[in-house]
Amino acid sequence: MRSLNKLFVAFVFSLTLAACEGGETPDPTDAPDEQPGDPMSPDPAPQPEEPDPMPEEEYLADEEGRVFSYVSVGDLLPNSGPGHEDSTIYRPDIQFPLEDAAFLNSQVYRYGGSQGYINGMEGGQCNETNYDYPWQDTFCESRSRSQIMCPDGGHEGVDIRPATCIPESGASHWAVAVEDGRIVGLADSKYTVKLQTEDGSLYRYLHMKMDELAVEDGEYVTKGQRLGRVFNDFYNSAGERVATTYHLHFEMYQNYAPDEETDPVFDQVNPYMTLVNAYEKKLRGE
Repeated sequence: MRSLNKLFVAFVFSLTLAACEGGETPDPTDAPDEQPGDPMSPDPAPQPEEPDPMPEEEYLADEEGRVFSYVSVGDLLPNSGPGHEDSTIYRPDIQFPLEDAAFLNSQVYRYGGSQGYINGMEGGQCNETNYDYPWQDTFCESRSRSQIMCPDGGHEGVDIRPATCIPESGASHWAVAVEDGRIVGLADSKYTVKLQTEDGSLYRYLHMKMDELAVEDGEYVTKGQRLGRVFNDFYNSAGERVATTYHLHFEMYQNYAPDEETDPVFDQVNPYMTLVNAYEKKLRGE
């Protein structure tokens, strides 16, 4: 039996040798000519497009580094009037009416005003919060005067404080012409300077130091020219001096109609957004 097993093994061994005599043994490291291809990979999922970057928010600062901001048009101090929401920029190319930094806010319902106590703002006009941003609209602020855009009558312009509180600083702050034009009606005015443009637009500047104006009645002025210094000149109809804060009251007259069916009237319009636009251009150095 053992002999048969040996013979069988010898036979198998001889067959193996015979199979190898016809050529070299393949190198196991040699790749065959054809390999089955890798299975097809699915296309990668498309990547979402990068969203456009958000525009950087513009921060405009004055010469003291204070960042400019403002309250929405028509949003008056509480208990000071209904306001008038008019976002129109009536004159986009005017120059801001003061040379230096300025602060639009209430002269009556804030510190130093006769009604400041209503909102807990009791104290003098030089309170530092009066000389800071944000601006706040005062058009249609409660007054006894009638005004077609103000439901209950009211303030016909906006009030602008200069860069510093004059009683403390003693500084001079100049008001300037917002456009080229002509000074009109000055001879009969005790506290108002009027500037009329060639197309008929009218601006009124109130409370400047009237005995030291830099212009005369009938004089033609150019945009940016000094008119006078911010002060507190104010008189009643009897010619008696009336107390007010140191500020510039600014009015703008335009042809205005609330809708297409109403004939326009030439009257004061809310200059707030026109002044915001002019001030932002000023801060940009335009």
